[in-house]
Amino acid sequence: MRQLVLLFMFCTAIAHNISAQVGNTVYDTRQYKKGVYKTFQEFRANNPSVTGTLVVKNRTPAAQVYLLSAPNELRIIDSTGQEQKVRKFWGYSDGVSIYIKDNGLNKLEEIGYYCLYRINAITSAPANRATEGMVFNNTPPPTADKRVLNLATGDVYDLTLFNMRRYILPNDTALLREFNDDKQNKNKLVYYIQKFNQRNTPTW
Repeated sequence: MRQLVLLFMFCTAIAHNISAQVGNTVYDTRQYKKGVYKTFQEFRANNPSVTGTLVVKNRTPAAQVYLLSAPNELRIIDSTGQEQKVRKFWGYSDGVSIYIKDNGLNKLEEIGYYCLYRINAITSAPANRATEGMVFNNTPPPTADKRVLNLATGDVYDLTLFNMRRYILPNDTALLREFNDDKQNKNKLVYYIQKFNQRNTPTW
């Protein structure tokens, strides 16, 4: 009888440990902890190491070109009520969504084996001699592109036909074959990312 009791307690402890681990990572849950991820590992574990009141400061397209800076930056309010720029971090969560730092702060539109996000950038513009190089009305519009983040490795790829064939889809040979046979594949890159996520589970 004592052995049965000990066996029951052992199994209960294992079950409790497993259940405590399920739902902790960003892949398993949609209850993101609010704060700053210093590293990719903190992001994946849904465990930001910096918490506090966060503020995102946006820049105008003209300021981005003139200052050669990102569209926005992250700041945190310190104990004195002053805003301080957050430095050397991977990304952050506002408790609802997750943002990766990649030429500014970009929202992860999908979280799965491959996380999808749109990166915004300003195209270059020739200097305006009449204003000593400052750009005003001739500021070009922002351009946008998509990238994917491998949740297992942390690798980031531009969402292109080449990368889909070479790096993103090879782990699913059947889906890669379907992609290569699809004559409209260049217009369906996001679709195939989503389909890959539905068919595959990341491990690390």
